[in-house]
Amino acid sequence: MSENTPQNPYEPNAGATPPPSDGPTPPSSGAVPPNPAGATPPPSGPVQPPAYGGASQPPAYGGPAVPYGTQPASPFQVGEALRFAWDRFKGNWLFWVLFVLLLLVVFGIFNGSSIAEYSDRANDAAQAQLSTGVGMGMGIGTGVSFGSTSLGLLGSLVLSVLSALGINAGLREVSGEKATWGNLFKINSYGMVILTALLLLVANFVGLLLCGLGAIALAIFAPFTYHHVVDKGLGAWTALTSSFRLVGKNFGAVFLLELALLGINILGSIPCGLGLFITLPLSIVAMAFAFRRLTGGPVAAGPVAA
Repeated sequence: MSENTPQNPYEPNAGATPPPSDGPTPPSSGAVPPNPAGATPPPSGPVQPPAYGGASQPPAYGGPAVPYGTQPASPFQVGEALRFAWDRFKGNWLFWVLFVLLLLVVFGIFNGSSIAEYSDRANDAAQAQLSTGVGMGMGIGTGVSFGSTSLGLLGSLVLSVLSALGINAGLREVSGEKATWGNLFKINSYGMVILTALLLLVANFVGLLLCGLGAIALAIFAPFTYHHVVDKGLGAWTALTSSFRLVGKNFGAVFLLELALLGINILGSIPCGLGLFITLPLSIVAMAFAFRRLTGGPVAAGPVAA
């Protein structure tokens, strides 16, 4: 073909400069370059984000698939906590009524209460921060003592373990799992619960020596001690100090909730203590709800699981 002969515009590579023979051929437009040797090919479908917590961190208590660390800590309203607790109680009322009955029977056995004295003691217990985990773990109220006998100390420890079990049940309800007698006794360490109970008893005794001011501070700032032990597996001292810090950072909301729970438990103790079968479960679940919200733990939504 002569130089003056026009090129056919429809001829492939017409007028294009051929690539050098000794170099790599560049990919054509829209082509995907091959993977280098040994490289993993890209996925063909959409890339999925990793599961929350990873495979080694299953959701707490079989509840929603959102374990600790994936939910930001958030404040709560007193009414919100009470409504949540009421919904959980309605869905599992028989378990909670029997659990409170067990608590009161154990308290009566070790405290030597007669039926005639029950109402008065229930009222005293309510006035001594019956609603908080500390009060429950120290003889159903810091103002009610088992005495200084070995039987009284044993009673305090037994009731402390039952209190931790109740908090475990409350945390399960908050996770969306229905508390049952089968999972009630599944806690991290009974030994750590007993050690925590002894620490709280000593702290309460020291607080009473300080004109009672230390005991009041303990009741206000240490309600989440057992929650840290049961839910996060912390040691006794670390759990106590963590509760103080948590309440200190969220003092307004926690203190208002404690006042509300104290009020409903006083009202619950008036009709011969029968109202405690409702107000105590409400207190346990409401405090568990507050703990999970303030620590970013899993909180279920909707009705309690069957």
